[in-house]
Amino acid sequence: MADYDKNSTPQREATPAQQTRAYAGYYGLWVGLLWVLSFGLTIYGLRSPLAGNLGLLAGFCSLPLGIRLLRGFRDNIGPLPLRRAWNMAYLMFLAAALICTAAQYVYFAYFDEGYVVRVYTDLLQQPEVQDLLSKMLRGQDSLAVANEALAAFSSTPPSLLAMQFLFWNVLLATICAVPTALMGREREGGQLKN
Repeated sequence: MADYDKNSTPQREATPAQQTRAYAGYYGLWVGLLWVLSFGLTIYGLRSPLAGNLGLLAGFCSLPLGIRLLRGFRDNIGPLPLRRAWNMAYLMFLAAALICTAAQYVYFAYFDEGYVVRVYTDLLQQPEVQDLLSKMLRGQDSLAVANEALAAFSSTPPSLLAMQFLFWNVLLATICAVPTALMGREREGGQLKN
């Protein structure tokens, strides 16, 4: 193996695009872990309303976290005009979406064992839920429609569920990138810089 001296070998500076991708992936890890926490609390929250609310709160906190990370990059690493801010925010949330989808696949493939379907089946037995369903699905057998949906969900393989989650996670990433980029972009003299 060759031993290279750092002082004698020319070092290439990272381009702004390389910096953006590298930091977006790193920041996406943190946002993704927050989304995984949100998913886990939401699953646990099917039986505990407090955990469900904490899961919802953790999911909403990903937006301020993303804004804070972009502003930290802007203040400490380099300039962040709007196009670069949107690119970084989108890549950050895209990395988070991939991490969250992987966690969702692992959960449904190895840990769920029909838990979600059992919880919703038990929920459908409650009179107030049946009354709500009958008001929402007028003219149809609401319980039969709900049971069909649960049967379809339970027969869906985890890989297909993961692909559906991936679609929704990428859509969420696209939506979240816009306000994050607008709030985290470069400001010059109190004015917004495009």
